[in-house]
Amino acid sequence: MLILMGVWMGRLPVTRFKESWVWDDTEEKLYRRLLKGCKTVLHLFSGRSSLGTVRVDEKNFPEVTHRVRIKPVEGFRLNFGDASFDAVVADPPWINRYLTWLSKEAFRIARRKVLIITGCFWLEPHKKYAQAWRLKHLYVVKRVSPVVKLVFLYERSHPLL
Repeated sequence: MLILMGVWMGRLPVTRFKESWVWDDTEEKLYRRLLKGCKTVLHLFSGRSSLGTVRVDEKNFPEVTHRVRIKPVEGFRLNFGDASFDAVVADPPWINRYLTWLSKEAFRIARRKVLIITGCFWLEPHKKYAQAWRLKHLYVVKRVSPVVKLVFLYERSHPLL
């Protein structure tokens, strides 16, 4: 499904970009809708968003519930058990090592859904988790930042063992 967030309107700015830690209201509403029905949501790299029951970021924004410095290296795990949240949402720094880390950690922690927002980077579950998850939707979100965003919604295709 393709989402076009508006059309060219003459003198208006090309994007509604504010700062790197803030989502546009329309964008946050989309993510809330995609996570509907999930009671527990872990939001990694949460910034100034209030989305999620647990919000993790290394910055000390008022919305953050757990201040953690995420180290995107092999073997780094958050202090959450396997399948401990209904959903995991993340809008990480758009650097390959964060996406590689998320391809393992987000799918380990999530029970039902994984929502990852990237800047034109493709993301798939690590091979360890690939059989248990399927890509439900891929959204292309435009006009909310200086670049197009890819939004991946994965759902668990196999029940937990």
